[in-house]
Amino acid sequence: MEEFESINSRMPDLGAVLAQRIASRNAEATGTTPPPGTVDPYKLMLQKKREDTNPETVDTTNIVKWPEADVKKLEDYCAKAGFVGFNCGGMHPIAALAMLKQQFGDFSEVPLEERVPAGYQKMGTHSGYSASYPYSEAMNKKQILHG
Repeated sequence: MEEFESINSRMPDLGAVLAQRIASRNAEATGTTPPPGTVDPYKLMLQKKREDTNPETVDTTNIVKWPEADVKKLEDYCAKAGFVGFNCGGMHPIAALAMLKQQFGDFSEVPLEERVPAGYQKMGTHSGYSASYPYSEAMNKKQILHG
């Protein structure tokens, strides 16, 4: 005959289960945790939004104040280059200015209307291509040179 384990060894201690249930009921009654199924996500979202936008809770310790002269140099370059906006994150304005000049060039001497990238036309100039002479026609006439 086989020996089976006692069912009491698998069941949890009744005293511990009751203590846990009583603790959860007390927490619900005092309002520390809402009863199951009564959480309002919209209310939680509004509460979080209120906490995020409350000026008393905004952490101002991490705000960096850059020198005004450096910020002015970056703003002047962006205005000359025609940039509407530029987000450099936490980068120093002089480093951001150097990065922009490296990528887009230094436009201190060239007026804005003369800075047209290769392959583009200035505004107001007439295109060489039209309905009677489309771009595909020009590509058909293109000769392939064999060297």
